[in-house]
Amino acid sequence: FLLEQLDPHSVYIPARDLKNVSEPLEGNFEGIGVQFNILNDTVLVINTVSGGPSEKIGVLAGDKIVRINDSVFVGKMVTNDAVISKLKGEEGTKVKIGVVRSGFKDLLYFDITRGKIPLYSIDVAYMINSNIGYVKISTFSRTTAEEFKLAVGKLKAKGMQKMILDLRSNGGGYLDAAISIADEFLKDKE
Repeated sequence: FLLEQLDPHSVYIPARDLKNVSEPLEGNFEGIGVQFNILNDTVLVINTVSGGPSEKIGVLAGDKIVRINDSVFVGKMVTNDAVISKLKGEEGTKVKIGVVRSGFKDLLYFDITRGKIPLYSIDVAYMINSNIGYVKISTFSRTTAEEFKLAVGKLKAKGMQKMILDLRSNGGGYLDAAISIADEFLKDKE
């Protein structure tokens, strides 16, 4: 409460919550690599992370996870925190899931070895026309500066002379990452 009175952008984060708050800014996390929603007390896979453990083993968007490690996982127990605590874990550890998939009568089972899941802060980078590039940064994470330099290098190779830098819906993040991006546009001593 005290910090909110001083600055509307400062909040106190209890130690128990720090990892969950910082993780999206670190550039990766360890788990099975799915984005999910809870639909009618069931875990619905919205997307799999490209190159992640779930995609590699055949989990698909639209799959409904109904069993985790041989236990039924549907109903009131299904909360975001419960799903995350059961599916995330140290790289190299295993989790077994059972899914309902449209078009299949029986459950499909997958033994997934958890891995490092990359998180990217640059959503898209492409050429709008022959000399204008477009880069959208969704957050300022630990890897943003490297991602940005790589994207700009590719766009310059395609003829970029001007750039649209899209920061809409950017929730912030690490100050040093934002400064690194600003440094790319400012001359020395400005």
